[in-house]
Amino acid sequence: MAMIVDAFAGKLVERLTNVIEEKAIMVLGVKDELQRLRRRMERIARVLKDAEKRRIQDETVKGWIDELKDLMYDADDIIDLCMIQGTGLLQDVDHHSQLPESSTTASKRVRCHFPLLSCVRSVPSRYEIADKIKSLNDRLTEISEDKDKFNFIISSKSSADAYAMNEASYRQSSSLLEPDVVGWDIKDATKSLVELLVSPHEQKCRLFAIVGMGGIGKTTLAQQIYNDPKINDAFVLRSWIWVSKSFTSRTDLLKEIIRNTGGRYGESTTIAELQNILCDVLCGKSLFLVLDDIWDDNIWNDLIKNPIGGTTTKCRVLVTTRDRNTGVKMGAIHIHNVNKLSLDSGWELLCKKVFTNNNTQDMQRLKDIGMKIVEKCDGIPISIKAISSVLVTKDQNRREWENVLNSDAWTITGLPEELQGALYLSYETLPSALKCCFLYCALYPHGRQFYLQDLVCHWIAEGYIEAKGNASMEDVAKSYYMELICRSFLQPDPYVVDMSVCTIHDLLRALAEFFASDESFSGDPQEEQSTESMKKLRRLTVTSNRESVSVPHLDCLRSLRLWTPPSFNTQVIGNLKHLRLLFLNGDKIENIPDSIGDLVHLRLLDLEHTSICKMPDSLGNLVNLQFLLLDGCESLHILPKSITKLYNLRWLRVNDTPLNYVPKGIGKLEHLHHVEGLIIGDSGDDGEEGCNLEELQMLEKLSCLSVRNLEKSSYKSLSVLSSKTHLRELRLCCMSNYTDEHIQHQEMDKIVQVFDELCPPPCLEKLVISSFFGGRYPKWMSSTSITTALQELIYLQLINCSNCSHLPQLGQLPQLKYLKIDGATAVVSIGLEFLGNYNGEPTEIAFPKLETLLFFDMSNWEEWSLISGEEDNKPESSKPLMFFPHLNRIVIEDCPKLKALPRGLNQANIQELVIIGAHSLSRVSHLPVLKELEVDDCPMLECVENLESLQSLKVIDDYKEDNVSLPQWLIFFLQQREEKHHNDLFKLHLECSAQALKGCLKGRPHWSFIQQVPRFIGYAKKQSMYLKYTKEPYYYETNITDED
Repeated sequence: MAMIVDAFAGKLVERLTNVIEEKAIMVLGVKDELQRLRRRMERIARVLKDAEKRRIQDETVKGWIDELKDLMYDADDIIDLCMIQGTGLLQDVDHHSQLPESSTTASKRVRCHFPLLSCVRSVPSRYEIADKIKSLNDRLTEISEDKDKFNFIISSKSSADAYAMNEASYRQSSSLLEPDVVGWDIKDATKSLVELLVSPHEQKCRLFAIVGMGGIGKTTLAQQIYNDPKINDAFVLRSWIWVSKSFTSRTDLLKEIIRNTGGRYGESTTIAELQNILCDVLCGKSLFLVLDDIWDDNIWNDLIKNPIGGTTTKCRVLVTTRDRNTGVKMGAIHIHNVNKLSLDSGWELLCKKVFTNNNTQDMQRLKDIGMKIVEKCDGIPISIKAISSVLVTKDQNRREWENVLNSDAWTITGLPEELQGALYLSYETLPSALKCCFLYCALYPHGRQFYLQDLVCHWIAEGYIEAKGNASMEDVAKSYYMELICRSFLQPDPYVVDMSVCTIHDLLRALAEFFASDESFSGDPQEEQSTESMKKLRRLTVTSNRESVSVPHLDCLRSLRLWTPPSFNTQVIGNLKHLRLLFLNGDKIENIPDSIGDLVHLRLLDLEHTSICKMPDSLGNLVNLQFLLLDGCESLHILPKSITKLYNLRWLRVNDTPLNYVPKGIGKLEHLHHVEGLIIGDSGDDGEEGCNLEELQMLEKLSCLSVRNLEKSSYKSLSVLSSKTHLRELRLCCMSNYTDEHIQHQEMDKIVQVFDELCPPPCLEKLVISSFFGGRYPKWMSSTSITTALQELIYLQLINCSNCSHLPQLGQLPQLKYLKIDGATAVVSIGLEFLGNYNGEPTEIAFPKLETLLFFDMSNWEEWSLISGEEDNKPESSKPLMFFPHLNRIVIEDCPKLKALPRGLNQANIQELVIIGAHSLSRVSHLPVLKELEVDDCPMLECVENLESLQSLKVIDDYKEDNVSLPQWLIFFLQQREEKHHNDLFKLHLECSAQALKGCLKGRPHWSFIQQVPRFIGYAKKQSMYLKYTKEPYYYETNITDED
């Protein structure tokens, strides 16, 4: 089940409590029946935690719960209908009491404020609604009487739900977890397998297999091998492909390998075409390929083996599989069996997860109980991680740990064997609200990533989230997401620092599928043998390789998603009256029928990246809609006026959608929390009035706002943002083509005045200003105001502010971590003013928390200074200015006139420096802690020196094919390295002309420099020619011949 019954009951009771006193319910005359319904639900709710546990093993209990859930879904819908019909009746009363009988035109105007939905077929009359509620109460009476025969345990409200909010709040800022590698077994296995994989052999293509049961650590071992430096040094190309049992499209698999190896497949769609492209991409190169989670040996034997084995100079394939026979059939020359963790290694893994503060006293005190818990996990890493997620929520005392050890959940039956024990126990201890959110993940196809922003929207629309205190529903949903990560139910992408992208382990996904299967389905419904089993389906995700798909008529369906973008007859959606979430994406979706207005229960409508050119006026009937997502609808130019009737709307997203205007009246949607891509100004064509900045004044709950076309705004607008105490993200944009032409001073002055009035609140954390064409930055970014207006700012981008000749004094910002300056073409010099000052004196510490600094496309920037000339003459006793104490990455790209890096940069702790297209730069030196340097298209560079800690140098110098030599500065740098006997971690990556690369071959002029480099890889002609060399252990490989 995707809706946990006790969580559903609690939510329903709360909804009933909130609506019973509404005037709409009074006028409808159903208050007494709804109160009766609420009281009975409250009594039943007390036994539902026990019922939820027993349903797994007792089919009779399961049947009772299913019947109760059917009723609760009906009740949830009835509450919607009560509010719609009752509010309509109220407006009717107001209308007749205030207007003359003859004022029919005015009558229509008033009715438009809240659409009277009597004309909507899905809204029954007040009498029908009353009958439905009475029928619900009669059904609930029978269900309540039946519960007594089960002798359910009555439970008090669980404290676990409170924990989910309290603990998650502080965990949101937690950093990425350490790699889950414990014990010597995996280290030894990695070492031995790497040696086998890199050792020379006359057989060009060799396949190795890692075999073991689910969750035992096959993928972890494969990842250790894939990221080993020896593998990286020994192969020109590496590719990781996750295959999985559910993988059905062979063409998609070939496309993924082509993408991973740097190729392009264009419009090719057939297997033969894609295999030929793959051959071309791999021709003459060495390849290390991982095929993770293989179930079908034919994937290799029939599809991949020939194009890979026949074209590569050397190929090593590593597969992971649960079935040893699969490895044998694929022709594995070595099969490594992954063993279960030893008791000691299991305890080490559990400690790593539970005792994050490394408290050795607690470890020793609880070790005896902990070892017994580990023993119950039977050496399966995923089980140990799962039980760790339970223990981390408990107090670290013996009683709590003994309760976990002795829990009945260890011995529960009725589950697939691989899901029993620790996995089920960890699920069972989740708060009910988190269970709902976790089970929702079963709707995603295998291998898909989860995005935080998407899950926040979906969970709220499903009704899983309730606001808590001052925290919005969005804040609560984010805390649940982080809690699922902390409990190891979701795995954060290690390359995404803020953990906003996640995946899920196969076994945990199987657990979610098991509990959600009676209500949710993900796949192709046309492949199902019988639709009988789908009659009670509530959530459907369609994934299909068909060109056109159809959806069976499912009366109970609440969520419909077309994951792939096939052709689909959208006319059928009007028949799915109970839908709450509707996802129609892809360019094959070209129209939305008027009947969408019948879906009065709809909470989320996602039409992103479709080819629709208009939205029907009936959209205004969707008074329960909370999320309207229209990003990337390239043919959509107009939104219907009726959008201003969606008074429950929380999110409106229209990024990259070329709207002429957004209808006036958006300001009435007082629940708006998140608005992206808002267009300011009128249409200019049909005379329709568009929204203006003043409307933002009324939107007090905004936390994220992105506004376009600000040049059409009036500067008379009062400060509309400064009072928004919830605003965290803000994007202010002008029309980009305004920066391409000569702009009159009058327009420049006007846009400055507009921006002056858009001072954000002090709570703002993220700010983007794009295509601003004023001659100076807004007043609230001046030296006297910036620390007040932007005191909490963490992330700042200034993009294409092409007329501002000086940057703001950003060094004063106390919380700033990320800064990007892009397209500041009027800037010639960046000096001490950039660091900031206070009352005329330099700031004591400039950019105190900045970590990343990016300069892009600054075509006139010539000078950058951090230290004034007077600094050199100051007495030693004077306190020096500090800057960039935490800066670790600088990127300078397309700044052709910049002559030099600033003196004093060596004071910063810079780990990575990327310089691209700095045509005037002559020197990079005296950066003692720099570890990574990339130099690309810097023709005037003469000297690179005094980089004592450098471990990686990437040089791209392939713009002139007639170059026969390496850059002189590179030769000098390599000579200096050799003299100073640097460590063996250094790696040189070179992309140069074919002639220059030939000069690096053994016995050629530059070989004497190259052979002293610990690790070297060189490319020419768009990487079609290569040379790889490792000093120790010795390795040399090239595809360059004398004919090249």
